[in-house]
Parts: sequence; C-alpha cells; structure tokens
Amino acid sequence: MIKQTILATVALALLSAHEPDSFQIKGKIDGKVEGKKVYLKYADIPSRTILDSTVIHNGEFTFIGTAATPRFYSLVLKNEEPTDRYMQDRVINLFAVNSDNINVTAPYDSLKKEIEFYSGGGTSLAAAVSGSASNDLFLQYYRQKSAFDEENDGYFDGYIAYLNPGKDKEKGPREIGMDLCRKMDVVEKKRKAYMKDFILQNKPSEVLAFIALQAVEQRSMDTKEIDKVMQHFTGTKGMLTEHFLQKAEQNKQAAVGSMVMDFTLQDTTGVPHRLKDYIGKGKYVLFEFWASWCGPCRADIPHLREVYDLYNKKGFEIVSISLDDDKEKWFKAMREEKMKWTQLSDLKAFESELAKNYRIRGIPSCLLFDPQGKLVTRNMRGSWMDAALIDMYGDLFPKH
Repeated sequence: MIKQTILATVALALLSAHEPDSFQIKGKIDGKVEGKKVYLKYADIPSRTILDSTVIHNGEFTFIGTAATPRFYSLVLKNEEPTDRYMQDRVINLFAVNSDNINVTAPYDSLKKEIEFYSGGGTSLAAAVSGSASNDLFLQYYRQKSAFDEENDGYFDGYIAYLNPGKDKEKGPREIGMDLCRKMDVVEKKRKAYMKDFILQNKPSEVLAFIALQAVEQRSMDTKEIDKVMQHFTGTKGMLTEHFLQKAEQNKQAAVGSMVMDFTLQDTTGVPHRLKDYIGKGKYVLFEFWASWCGPCRADIPHLREVYDLYNKKGFEIVSISLDDDKEKWFKAMREEKMKWTQLSDLKAFESELAKNYRIRGIPSCLLFDPQGKLVTRNMRGSWMDAALIDMYGDLFPKH
C-alpha cells in the first residue's frame, strides 16, 4: 500500500511537471462517429504532415501535443463514406499552446467540410471550444468576420442568380447587378476595416500575426495598410509573426496602391513588349488574365468586347495576358473570340514570373491600373466593371 502510494505520488509529480510543456485537446462529438479516424494537423502554414491520429471511441478522442508559441491546428474527422467530391472531411480548427487544457464539443453533422476552408483561416463555429486563451481571442475576431461574410454571401447568391437567370430567361437590367456589387463592396469595406482595426487595437501576438497573414494573402489590405500593420509587429518575435512579415513583404508589391511591376511578354507576332509600355500614358489600363482552356474566361469575353467598343474611345485600354502554354491553342481561341485589343503571353502558364509576382492563382483575373500606373483594383469583372467604368467615364451603356 505504501509502495502504491509512493508510485502514485511520483506519477502525479511527473504529470504535473510535464503539463506545462504540452497541451491537451479532449473532444466529444455527437452523431454517428464511432470508430471514425481523427487527424491532428497544422492549419496555419500549409502542410500535408499529420502530427497525430486517433479513433473516436464512445464519441470521444484525445490529443496531446507541444507548441511553445500558439499554433493554429486542424482536427480533421475523416469521411469514410465513398465520394468523388474533393475535401469532404469535417474540420474543427483551433489555436493551442503549451499548458492549454482544451475541451471541444460539437455535433458532427453541423461541422463544416474541409473544402469550405480552402482559402484558410476559418473554423466551424458549431463547435464549442474552451480552455485556450489564444483561441478565445481568435474567436472574438472570427465571429464578427463571419457575420460580414454571411451578409456578403447573401448578396453574392443574388448576384449569381442575376447572372444565371435560368434557361430561356433573360438577365435582368444591368442596374440590378451593379446594385448588388455595390452592396457587396460596402460590406467588404466594413469587413476589411474591422480586420485591420482588430489587429492594430490588440497587443501583437501570434494569433494577430495569423489574422494579419490571412488579410494579406486574401488581398484585404492595400500597400499603406500593410506597412502600418507590419510596423505594429516591430520587435515582436514568433514563427507566425516572422511568416506574416515575410508574406506581407511579398504581397505588398501586388497589393492595391502599388505601382506596376515591369515584365516582358510577346505579342502574337513574337515581338517583346514591356508592361510599362502600356502604363502611365494618361489612360486606365486593364490587364486581363485568361486562357484558351478556361470556360469562365471565355464566357466573359463578349462582355469585354462590349465595354471595349463603348469605352476605348474614352481612353479605356485592355491588355489580355494569356496563361496558355500552347501557342496554337492560344491563337485559335483569339480568332474564335474576335479579341480586338492587345494580346500578350510568354506561354509559361502559371509558371510565368508575371503571374507569380502578381499572385495570379486562378483565372479569370484582372488588374486595373490608373493613368499614373498605380494598381486601383483587382476586382474588375462583370457588374463591378460596369460600375467602375460608369464612375470613371459616365454611363455609355445602351438604355433598354
């Protein structure tokens, strides 16, 4: 009895000594989850590495890990059902650091799927998480940010319905689309201001560095705002802080407010041209990224032809930059689409230095530069383009 007491005392002492050097996550999930695999992974800096795994038993699971400074983790509940759809695992993302004793409870069916966090930085608000001050700070920010996102999603759903009214139905008046886009812009302006103010009004930390990282990666700050936020982290150390500062410096050159970078591309006859040859001549210039294989890009071209015909005489220029890697397919698509304006490419697709430096990760995409060569917006398509052209030059669109 004495021996058992001594052993128990030693074990308790060892456990107490170990706790500050690790965190514990205890999960309880409601639903049909018995035997499901759960993986622990990093969610802050993209990685395929699985840190740990376990199996849900009686609705519960436990992870123990180490993090000297706060890290953003994913609890990935594996979807074992056969499916052809991509990234269907359910996910709970949270912050943890050594000495945290975290409890997570959630209804499985209400958790978001991994595909919904493709752009990073979110979590399933259906999960209740306690025991982490870092995560509490993150949730304070994320709940309000999600409210803005939800409001914007409502307008966006209306905009998609406007663009795609259904078979044999005509699209509504142009003003409807522009009105929805302006409403989205108002909400987006509030969301960006909230994000920036939240960072600047709180003490620098790894959590704030992660929020700031999401802001620059999702192009939610212009060059002046990026500089201000970077200054906020002066003298602050930490892995996520260093990662944010590195990414911020890289993204700043392609953020709204930056001056045009110079790259050389070839026209359809093989003659090289510098981007700066088209900029700073007293005109607004749209660099429009597309490719022959991109269906949405080609679906937009009739609209580009329309606005070019209406506004080119007012000084609006379009330079289409193909991210093709096959010259013949590029030429064939240009002939089919009857694109009247300047066409350039280096035929390196997404390996193009221009695409890499301007963070062109998907197409269609565009960059609008003002007459002085400053990047004005990265959102110049559809009804956003119509509204911007009216603001710049007046309404030249035909009246119905």
